[in-house]
Amino acid sequence: MRQQSRSITWQGQVFRFERLQPGIKGDKPFWAVSRGREFIGTMRCAAEITTAEFDVRGLRWLGELLGMPNAKPGR
Repeated sequence: MRQQSRSITWQGQVFRFERLQPGIKGDKPFWAVSRGREFIGTMRCAAEITTAEFDVRGLRWLGELLGMPNAKPGR
């Protein structure tokens, strides 16, 4: 995904994903994730995925982090 930032709505809340520069060339980039102004973690994700794939990955990551391991996109 070429975007440097992306917002995803999950459980009625907006989460912002901002791409961080990788430390080593070829590494999967890290994405800083925040809700409001609160940093909640980092997600690692391959740069070659589509926006739709990123959204699914981000929703899954949020579900795992926030205690809902079987969360499905759009819910």
